Order: sequence, then C-alpha cells, then structure tokens
Amino acid sequence: MNVEQAISDLPTLPIGDRLRVVHAIWDMLPDDVDLATTPEQQAELDRRLTAHRADPTTAISHDELMRRVENRR
Repeated sequence: MNVEQAISDLPTLPIGDRLRVVHAIWDMLPDDVDLATTPEQQAELDRRLTAHRADPTTAISHDELMRRVENRR
C-alpha cells in the first residue's frame, strides 16, 4: 500500500481508529523534529487565545471532547 492509498482509506475508518492513527504517527516523530510555528500559525493561536479569554464558555473540557468523539462512533 502506498501513502496516497493509505490516506485515501482513512475516511472509511471510525473516528476512534483515525485518532489512533494520528497518535501513532505523532508518537513516531523524532524527538528533535522542529515544531516551530509559522508567523501565520502563531497569529491564529494568539487570535484564538484572545477570543477564549474574552469568552471562556466557548471552550469545552478534554473530558467533554472525548465524550463527543466516543459518541460519534
């Protein structure tokens, strides 16, 4: 199986399995990989943090997120 085929097959997997794939790939990254954000990414992160601080009710907890993910199965 090539990379393109593997990627195109991902939408057929249940959400939980797709999350497992993401976690597995993340865990396989070398420790010294450069994860620096671009200026555009940093600006978006700053925008989201400012919006969250202005209205913290727009966020959900990790537990709530996981509950929602599990309920989508």
